[in-house]
Amino acid sequence: MMNKIQAKELYEKMFANYPDVLTVENATKLLGFKSQTAVIRRVHQHRIRSLKVVRSFMIPKEYLIDFLLDD
Repeated sequence: MMNKIQAKELYEKMFANYPDVLTVENATKLLGFKSQTAVIRRVHQHRIRSLKVVRSFMIPKEYLIDFLLDD
């Protein structure tokens, strides 16, 4: 069984080719969700932290990894 530190290191390696800050579209692909609505819903529920830039959400890769570790 993997502890949180090992899991975080694994996710960082897995997501190394993704940009440091993701769009909702990128996050949807990375998480394997079928629609962007699922990611946006979790942002509104404060389950995925994000930054609001003008009219869209940007999700730092670190925030997405935190979401995966907490889930």
